[in-house]
Amino acid sequence: MHRSDHFTAHGARLGVATDSEYEAFADAVFGPAESSTRQFIRPWSGDLVRYDEAREVFGIMDRDGFIKTCYRPDPLIHGAATNLHYYLSEEAKA
Repeated sequence: MHRSDHFTAHGARLGVATDSEYEAFADAVFGPAESSTRQFIRPWSGDLVRYDEAREVFGIMDRDGFIKTCYRPDPLIHGAATNLHYYLSEEAKA
C-alpha cells in the first residue's frame, strides 16, 4: 500500500489532513518510545509492532525501518473488547 492509500484509510481517525501529515504522524509513533508505548518483535518477520496506549495508535515497522502501517484501531472492526486487547492478541501470536 502506498502512503496516500494509508492516509485515505486511516488519516481521519488519526486527525491528520494530508498524506504528508500522516507520514509525519507515523514517523513520530516510531520515534523514541513514550512510557505509554508497548511493543514487540514478530519473530517470523522481524517487524516491530507498537501500540501507544495514551493515543490508542497501532503501528508496524519492518526490520529495515519501513513503516508498513499506522492507525487507530476500531473495536467494531477488529472485534476485541478494547484496542489494548487487540494489541495484546497480536502480541500473543508472537
